[in-house]
Amino acid sequence: MPPAGLLAIIAVGLALAYVLPQRIRERSDYALVRTEDRYSADMRVVRASAARVAPRDASSASTEIPLLVTGAARAKVSALGDQHMSRPQGPLDKAATHAQRESLHLRQDRLGSMAQRAIQARRRAAVSGIAAATTLIAWILVAATGFPAIIAALFTAALATAVASSAKAGAAERQALAQVRGVTREVEAAATATRALRAVAAARAGGVHAEPSAVATQAIAIVTSADLAPLAAPALTRRAAAERAAHAVAVEAAIQAAAAEESQVLADEAAGWRPRTMPVPAYALKPAVRQQVARPMSEDDYAASTHAYDRSARAEASVERSAQQSPTTGALDAILARRKQASA
Repeated sequence: MPPAGLLAIIAVGLALAYVLPQRIRERSDYALVRTEDRYSADMRVVRASAARVAPRDASSASTEIPLLVTGAARAKVSALGDQHMSRPQGPLDKAATHAQRESLHLRQDRLGSMAQRAIQARRRAAVSGIAAATTLIAWILVAATGFPAIIAALFTAALATAVASSAKAGAAERQALAQVRGVTREVEAAATATRALRAVAAARAGGVHAEPSAVATQAIAIVTSADLAPLAAPALTRRAAAERAAHAVAVEAAIQAAAAEESQVLADEAAGWRPRTMPVPAYALKPAVRQQVARPMSEDDYAASTHAYDRSARAEASVERSAQQSPTTGALDAILARRKQASA
């Protein structure tokens, strides 16, 4: 009989090898289910009366953030004005937009892979059908004529191989699809949770104290008696007909302008390079100035200039002679005499 210590070691090893991984897997499944129930957009089947009557063009049911758009929607956004911002700016906005974009990419990839798997499944079904028909014909020939049974057995083995490979490929595809679905659920849950945090951040930015709560992200909204009251629902807010018409005209004008610009660009590209029309320079816009013509010189001008030169020369000569003839002695005695008179 084996000792008790060996039996205890075997029991602990079995528990670590089988029981503990099973419990860990169950707890992770429970946590994932709770997260999916809380953040799943498909589970939101009960809504308050105010949310029920809200216009669909004002806000969506899952508060999704629109991605960057092109075409007519782009022209519509550009017609809203410079104050409108369509790109995410904050960290939570960028995270929510990234999560939504990843969710859309996962959905597109899953649809593409499902289409490819459907084509492969049809191909395998066609091969299996051809193998089954060939096997049936071979065994009929074996029973009716002297057809070799070994060839019919080979056809049967080929049929079994095709069926087994088809079943194996189908099981692998189902497993891969289940994994993709799990990843998609996690991405959608993260996107919804990010949108909930974004709502809390927006409330705090507006000066309102808000804390993350399970009420804002739960699957089924809490409906009170005030929500169920007949007059509790607010009136539907619709834009006036004139405002809608003006908005439609603005959108149409923006679309036409974008189309005209695009056609002009295409025409320029098709025609090749063309010199651009440059504005007229500023000096060309000034009024024309009448050109002045100098008067030709005459003999009178020469005589007048000669007379002026002679007169200035005589004046300079007279100044020099008067300076030379002025007395230079006795100047100091006169100065001393004037000082004595002033001090007396």
